[in-house]
Amino acid sequence: MRKWLAILVGSVFVFLSGQTLAQPAKLGVVNVALLLEKAPQAQAAGQNLEKEFGPQQAELKKLAKKLEQKQQDYQKNQLVMSESQKVTAEREISMMTRDIQRKRNDIQELVNIRRNEELASLQSLVNQAIKEIGKQQKFDLILYEGIAYTNNRLDITQSVLEYLEKEYQKKRANFNK
Repeated sequence: MRKWLAILVGSVFVFLSGQTLAQPAKLGVVNVALLLEKAPQAQAAGQNLEKEFGPQQAELKKLAKKLEQKQQDYQKNQLVMSESQKVTAEREISMMTRDIQRKRNDIQELVNIRRNEELASLQSLVNQAIKEIGKQQKFDLILYEGIAYTNNRLDITQSVLEYLEKEYQKKRANFNK
């Protein structure tokens, strides 16, 4: 994979240098992982997911406390319980444990699906922002970070982040109207 990336980058440099002998190519590098973490859209998406799944998480905590209490009661009273009471209590605890685990798995699956939807949307927005910065600042080539070394003067991540912040503020301003 790195070999193909090196060939691609080399080919682009050869192409750009042949096309613009008198004009140097303007290059940029973007740290997409940083953008996906720091962009206000990413933080808003995280908060939305917390709001969306907060009630289910609270319900799980409540059920877990109830299970814990049932287990403690069983441990405390098992010596005075009849055999049938023990079996019934153990069955209830077991069923409750399975129910909680099932609910936890279902909620986690839904959270993952929604997180992936939000991430796809955010990645699209980041790509759009990179293209827009590329046009505005007249870059010839912008690469995603994943390169062994790059000089900081080529890093345009901050410019893209500022663009994303402005777009987020515009969207919020239009939403609040």
